Amino acid sequence: MDSNQFKLIEDELLKQEKELMMKKIGINLIKNGAIRFGDFKLTSGKKSPYYIDLRSSLSFPFIFELIINAYVVVILKEMESKKIDKVLGIPTAGVPFATMIGYKLSIPLIYYRKGVKEHGITKKVEGVLNEGDHVLIVDDLITTGKSVIEAAEAIRDSGGIADKLVVLLDREQGGYENLLQNGIKPYFLFKVSDLFRWLNEANILDSSKYKEIVEYIKSEKGKN
Repeated sequence: MDSNQFKLIEDELLKQEKELMMKKIGINLIKNGAIRFGDFKLTSGKKSPYYIDLRSSLSFPFIFELIINAYVVVILKEMESKKIDKVLGIPTAGVPFATMIGYKLSIPLIYYRKGVKEHGITKKVEGVLNEGDHVLIVDDLITTGKSVIEAAEAIRDSGGIADKLVVLLDREQGGYENLLQNGIKPYFLFKVSDLFRWLNEANILDSSKYKEIVEYIKSEKGKN
């Protein structure tokens, strides 16, 4: 068996592992009310027929541990050749995830301040960031990518290298493409369409709501 065959097997095993993690996380988010359906306004200003509140996982240690382990799998198995000197959490949702990732992988933590403080040292990146440090940006999900791009600019202005992001899920609303255009490679556990397809197949999400969400995702793809 040559190296290409080994690589194909490893890729398939990783795909299966990620799918299993998605199912475990998805069912627990549903059970604890972290995935809701209705009419919601997102941080980006966009409207959505569903809302996924990953911040609430902090109140459920079992779910939080599942999510952190998923991040670690993606980082170790999909980014193994990438140099990472620091991890940075996007406030507010990304900070607790980045903190635990840094702890588990023994990588120093820094974080991005959206508004420059008016006292002390006025800087947007808190913590020790050295010239040329490779920074892994951490957030909960991708919508438009705007917050991540702003953080990447702050890192670059401070002398760091910001070219990679890890999130739990991609909402498939143009953010992935926006990030690539700004020199940032996003890594994620799953796409939101994969999660809702499985919830529908498992009879957890009814077909009418699933159809509504599918149409919404299609209409939002590629929008900036």
